[in-house]
Amino acid sequence: MNKFKAFILDLFFPNRCPVCREFIEYDKFICEKCGEKLNFCKADDICPECGKQECICSENMHYDKAVAAFAYEDAARLGILSLKDGHKEFGYYLGNILADMIEKNKEISEADMIIPVPMSAERLRERGYNQAEIIAEIISDRLGIEINNKILYKKASEVQHSLNREQRMKNVSAFGINQIELSGKKIILCDDVLTTGSTLNRCAELLKSAGAADVYAAAGATTKLKKEG
Repeated sequence: MNKFKAFILDLFFPNRCPVCREFIEYDKFICEKCGEKLNFCKADDICPECGKQECICSENMHYDKAVAAFAYEDAARLGILSLKDGHKEFGYYLGNILADMIEKNKEISEADMIIPVPMSAERLRERGYNQAEIIAEIISDRLGIEINNKILYKKASEVQHSLNREQRMKNVSAFGINQIELSGKKIILCDDVLTTGSTLNRCAELLKSAGAADVYAAAGATTKLKKEG
């Protein structure tokens, strides 16, 4: 993009950091100051199978491997909250980070399809977009992997982030799958945050019930498990 177009964009559509809301250059996703506060997930930080800092693989996991861009804290938490509050920029940023991670992982990068974790029709109308789909679209564009948001669906239910661990595990019954044949397919299942793993696990279970060979979870951030009581 030439300097004149950049000037026009900055003049009429100023870009802001999704975390602190300070003005940033048109081609940036986050300001340098907030970027330095992000806690990137290194290979040794999370379990490569379940994607959690405290392994939950013993809990009958249905997805096969997981990648997460950040620990869900500080700047990453604020960025994801902004993504859910109408500011899509952090979703674009997460999509690019995850695309870089997946590209370096030969097994996951050979997936046939990317599927975003669905929202209920009611929630989608309220927000106007699915934040998981924003992230998935960037990964799809970057890596040339087909995206499909018509396979899984979610019925109206309580919002997951308002529930404790036990309630989340029960709430996943709201997810369903349309009749489809996925025999032998390798699928990347995309969400913004991996909390207890219950949502991604239920969606992976549904995809495998339709014949999917492997399901890989890709999340913008992963949380530490909260101890109940």
